[in-house]
Amino acid sequence: MPPRSKKRVKQSPTPISNSESEDAPAMDYASLSSTNVTSRGFLALPGELVSQILSYFPEIKTVHTLMNPIFIGNWKNPDNYFERFDVLRALSQLCRLSRQIYLPLLWERFQACLTTNTKGQWYRSIGKSMERKSQGMLKSKHLWPFVKVVTVTLTRFQTSKVLPPFMELLGVLPNVHTLEIPHTHPAMTTALKVTFGGKIFPTIQKVILPTCAHEILRCCPEVREVICNEGDGGRLVGALVYNECKKLEVLRGIYAAGPILMKRLSAASPPLRCVSIPRGAGTDVIPAYASFSSLRVIDIDCSEDTVADDYIKLAKDTLRACAKYKPPKKGKGSRQKSADDGLSDSCLADLYSEPRMVRVMRFGKSFSRYHFSESSSLKIEKFPLEDLD
Repeated sequence: MPPRSKKRVKQSPTPISNSESEDAPAMDYASLSSTNVTSRGFLALPGELVSQILSYFPEIKTVHTLMNPIFIGNWKNPDNYFERFDVLRALSQLCRLSRQIYLPLLWERFQACLTTNTKGQWYRSIGKSMERKSQGMLKSKHLWPFVKVVTVTLTRFQTSKVLPPFMELLGVLPNVHTLEIPHTHPAMTTALKVTFGGKIFPTIQKVILPTCAHEILRCCPEVREVICNEGDGGRLVGALVYNECKKLEVLRGIYAAGPILMKRLSAASPPLRCVSIPRGAGTDVIPAYASFSSLRVIDIDCSEDTVADDYIKLAKDTLRACAKYKPPKKGKGSRQKSADDGLSDSCLADLYSEPRMVRVMRFGKSFSRYHFSESSSLKIEKFPLEDLD
């Protein structure tokens, strides 16, 4: 018999560089404990410990978008917020198990708001990034379910090329629930109207955006929370009226919408339960909410040394008016439906059982107008329902 060949049969190794393009089921930290028995090294660490390690890398948070920066990041060290993405990308390419764990974390947030070109043409850098990432994500259907939050800065850089793929991407992401827009150039209204006009994004429930980006809010009929991070917010209220906002529960950052728009918003009967009055808003803003019978909480943002007695009194009177207000009954021929029609009985019970309350959120003297509960207030003064009588 001829001698047996000593050559080893070549086996194809597990691909690494293409790991993001492989379609594999996602895993989370809860399932990590059941797999670390057969794992070694880093993958054998408990999920809680891994989460703690990742928390030391700077991460984009809601408070950053509330500050209305032209881009998110540190002028002195612009690479900071890229580190977490780089680490998760590297971890997702170690092996199949690590890909199943870390790929969903890597793509949980789709962002085009970071740049290292802080002193140059930052708008060009962000625009190119947004176009490239949108087109790449459109070709990577297996990544779509991972995306929950979209954070983008909108600039005037080649809007006819940058905005269409982004708009298309928003329409295909099945699980995205939050849209954050830290900054929008004020001269983009026409470009946004041309691109987003008539489009619908039914999964989006929370939106943070400047007033000049109101055309995008028109595309979100299922929105539950709206926060204005720039401008008076009047056109955002107009967009909510346009959508009839049947599920709107939280409205923040509105300076001046006008009595007519607020009356039309009230007529839409949204289940509005919480509003915030930003620092510097006029005293006429608070009484405009007196016709929202579902309103339970009014937050008043102010500096630590501000005398807020007038605002507190107005908020108290407004909540009293809300408690007594009864919306007019609509005729049989009306095509408008009550906002309660879109809510389950359990949701309605939770909504109307919440006690009415005024909260004064006191911050440092230099706090941003848009730092809400996500930032650390120095003091929160509460005036519950029993103190309103």
